[in-house]
Amino acid sequence: MYERLETEHLTLRKAAPGDLHSIWENVWKNERIAEMMLWQPTRTLEEAEDRLARTIAYQQAYHAWFICLKETDEAIGFAGVREDRPGTWGESGICLAEAHQNRGYGKEVLRALVELVFTELGGRRFLASCFHENARSAAVIRSLGFRFAGSREEERKWDGRRYVSDCYELLRGE
Repeated sequence: MYERLETEHLTLRKAAPGDLHSIWENVWKNERIAEMMLWQPTRTLEEAEDRLARTIAYQQAYHAWFICLKETDEAIGFAGVREDRPGTWGESGICLAEAHQNRGYGKEVLRALVELVFTELGGRRFLASCFHENARSAAVIRSLGFRFAGSREEERKWDGRRYVSDCYELLRGE
């Protein structure tokens, strides 16, 4: 399991108890961010404490990390990858705090995940997806050479919202 990934401005690392306030304030309680994600906003500090404990346990078993600023180590998001079937990997969510969007960080994170999958994990195909109306995320995905692979209608589990997910793919060597 990879404990840490580095990009120019960011460190992707496993969550720690000291991340509680920054991840809750920056990401988890923000309803605008959650609108384009599959997770439910965390409304209270007690819920955030429980969520952090579950996140720490999850990250120990999976390729998942908090996104932190290199300069301050502040948790400003999260990201991960998973193998859907042999050789085919996908991002399991990339999320950045609103205050840190539009700075190229999303592209840095996605590039680091693609590199990990293709050079270290033996992946041959990488999938990335976003809500159809999330044009900024789609632009980041396409900027790294991903091709549109299709759309599917789905339902978000926590609130029953129906949405269209656009999927993009990149093959190793492209």
